[in-house]
Amino acid sequence: MINCDLGECLSPNPDTQVMPLIAMANIACGGHVGDDHSMISAIELALENNVKIGAHPSYDDQENFGRVSQGLSDEALFDLIHTQVTHFQNLCHQHGATLDYIKPHGALYHDMTHQSSVLAVICRVIKSIDTKLSLVIQAGNEAHFKNFDNIDNGGFLHEVFADRAYSGVHMIPRSGQNAVLEGVDAIIKQYHRFSDDKSFKIDTICFHSDNKASVEALKRLKNA
Repeated sequence: MINCDLGECLSPNPDTQVMPLIAMANIACGGHVGDDHSMISAIELALENNVKIGAHPSYDDQENFGRVSQGLSDEALFDLIHTQVTHFQNLCHQHGATLDYIKPHGALYHDMTHQSSVLAVICRVIKSIDTKLSLVIQAGNEAHFKNFDNIDNGGFLHEVFADRAYSGVHMIPRSGQNAVLEGVDAIIKQYHRFSDDKSFKIDTICFHSDNKASVEALKRLKNA
């Protein structure tokens, strides 16, 4: 399944082009970007295209687009994520949509991948809202997640990225050299590599809508 981060208030807005090309939409819910208008627009667009809807919570950090870690206490982090996800879920319900999963954004996703305390908080949020919700996690790092296998009934969706550089099964941080793939051919090649890779568990492949090459790669894949 292909997933994409949407509802990010980009200009020009790629959501209308991208939504028909994907299976899962990770919709920004106010942390790094987004408001009720952008969330509702993305929810309605997902419904029109029969796309699964995911909440895309972040640290409250619009200045840095949610890409800087914050040393919050467990309770402050719980409240931050819980507030974003429950508000987004309420908007889904108001518009006849179902929230299927959660995928943290940016630094929150990175911290969840490397800090057990952050992962535990996010799993606790899911338990408090809806145990049927799945959590999107970074594939290839099973040792970190194995102790949390039974913390929610929705389970994990193991994710790789079509437009991010890798060293083995590990994604190179954005601070690293050439961490983002900017060539359409390179993104398509990596998508096919991951589609065929059976060496580790992969449930979904992410394309970023703020990467123009990724959007073009999605179009080419759809038309292939």
